[in-house]
Amino acid sequence: MKRRITIFVISIFITFAALFLLSGCSKSTSTSIPTDTNNDNLKTDTKVFKEEKIPEQTYQPVEVKEYQDFLTPAYYLEDHEESVKEEIDKFIYYVRKEQFHNPLENPKGQRPGYTVRRKFGDGIGPGGTATHHPAEDLYIGNKESIVNIYAAHDGVVSVFKDAPKYRQYLSITKEIIDDNGNVIGKLVTIYAHLDLDIDESESLYMGGQTVIKGDLISKNLYSETKGGPHLHFEIRYYSSLDVGDETFYGFSGPAGNSDLTEASAGGWLFGYWNPNIGYGFGNSKNHGLSF
Repeated sequence: MKRRITIFVISIFITFAALFLLSGCSKSTSTSIPTDTNNDNLKTDTKVFKEEKIPEQTYQPVEVKEYQDFLTPAYYLEDHEESVKEEIDKFIYYVRKEQFHNPLENPKGQRPGYTVRRKFGDGIGPGGTATHHPAEDLYIGNKESIVNIYAAHDGVVSVFKDAPKYRQYLSITKEIIDDNGNVIGKLVTIYAHLDLDIDESESLYMGGQTVIKGDLISKNLYSETKGGPHLHFEIRYYSSLDVGDETFYGFSGPAGNSDLTEASAGGWLFGYWNPNIGYGFGNSKNHGLSF
């Protein structure tokens, strides 16, 4: 009898223990679900995206550069529109990415001996005060006239004969394009005091030809050039609206019958400009040359 009672008590104890354990597990696994339906109390993690404004590209002013270009007075004078200066600064920024080939260097990297008689910016004319020399004059050897001349950069060649200033010369024109694909101006290099008649007699005619940097463009300097045969190497900058062969700087002033009516400015003392054409002249050192 006692044994049955003991077994009965033990079974009751086990039953209550099991019910207790099941009750604890149910509480620990239950999830409380909020029943508040008030929308003001419900918060969402929503991010508000604002359109990021891309800052406008600015270009380093030309005047902080070590080697000064010779630019139109419109760039330097305060009475001209600020947009002109910004336009030229942008052009200079892009055009200086063009690093030149030495026009006397052959495909093997060899150059003849030469001297520079007139440097970029030298005063020339009566008393050395009429104009600045916007180029370099390169005399090869003992004033040799049979000299190979090579393209300083890629572009299209134009031929000029009977020109009042340079007699015969070639120019190479390349459009300068910004990162958006817009033409913002023209780079033109001048190779003057050539003898293109002899070149043509030797079956070298470059008019209208597209060349790449380092291509042969002439083999003869004009032997009768005043002071002896030499290469006049000049870098011109034009706007995108210019043709690219206009004269925009020289001796003439307001008293003459000329479009050159505005005096040089910005530390440049001599000569007059057509204020409506061209950006100016480039210093070859800014294109990687060192004559």
